[in-house]
Amino acid sequence: MTTLRRAAVDTQNWRNIQMLRAVGALLVFFHHASAQYDAMGGISTVFKALSAGAGFAGVDIFFVISGFVAALTTFAKPRTGANAWAFMRRRLLRVYLGYWPFFALMVVLLWKLQPQVLAGMDLMHSFLLTSIELPRLVLYVSWSLSCELVFYLLVTLSFVAPTPVRIAVAWVTLAALVLWMYVRLAQPFAIFSMFLAEFLAGVLLYAYRDALQSRWWMALCGALAGAGFGAGYLMHATDGSWRVFTFGSGAVGLVMLAVLLERSKTWSAGRWAVALGDASYTLYLSHLPLLIGFYATGLRGYLALQPPVWRELGFGLFVVACMALSWLLYRALELPLYRWATRSRKDFLPTGVQNMTIR
Repeated sequence: MTTLRRAAVDTQNWRNIQMLRAVGALLVFFHHASAQYDAMGGISTVFKALSAGAGFAGVDIFFVISGFVAALTTFAKPRTGANAWAFMRRRLLRVYLGYWPFFALMVVLLWKLQPQVLAGMDLMHSFLLTSIELPRLVLYVSWSLSCELVFYLLVTLSFVAPTPVRIAVAWVTLAALVLWMYVRLAQPFAIFSMFLAEFLAGVLLYAYRDALQSRWWMALCGALAGAGFGAGYLMHATDGSWRVFTFGSGAVGLVMLAVLLERSKTWSAGRWAVALGDASYTLYLSHLPLLIGFYATGLRGYLALQPPVWRELGFGLFVVACMALSWLLYRALELPLYRWATRSRKDFLPTGVQNMTIR
């Protein structure tokens, strides 16, 4: 069977996966920007409809991609303790070195603008990424990073088993989680279990990437993405099992479609989409401080006084500026920090699969 053969080094660039990282970060950005947009007096029904469920879709896309990339970067590696530690070391460096500068920036902003809010934050757990209690997180999107670290630990521990066993365990665990979620459909569900299911789905997408070559699969994946995201939006499935069955299944369909389009040479993302994908982690972390700046500098108030056309144009330019600034910060801060920490170019490649830090 294709997936159970001895793993070979994957040399594909996976440009579409990088593009989806940008899409996920932008969807989260739009969701969090919606409050500022409404307060500004924005009138675009398209933006309001997109931002209403966008943030949830973006996070689910991230978790599926994360599982895909975890499999991509480990399946071909020999099962040794050194390789297990190398994987975990790279993940820890990328996550923490990318996160800490924006954690510090957010602390300063809160200290200057909302000291009473900062007083209620859990600084230590926020700094260490050891909490998912959103109201007490300095940078509240960091809850997803805490989940990621747990999943990376599981991947590290999986180095004790050969790849076929890892695939079998992923299947069994995913099936058990889906069954459990179906049984408890109307009840609250543990957040780690929800997103672990999506992470494992991403692992299996990579494992079976060679078996899914038919164009019929593209149509099926497109239908799954549309149905999943559409149902999640209509049901407002923001939590629990329904989120995994709607937004989660939509994310699986979208990631799988992106993989099939690239592997079949039907379509691959362009240079600018890939570049923004490279900077998606920075955009994911920087957009909250930027939105605070949008209000604190008076820009929101200024745009609110302008005619509707100029108001919409100004907000659009602000979004574009945030994207451009994220790319510059990635090149000037995140990338140099990681290179300095590893002190070895072989641990980091500016483009391609080694550049895939999943938020």
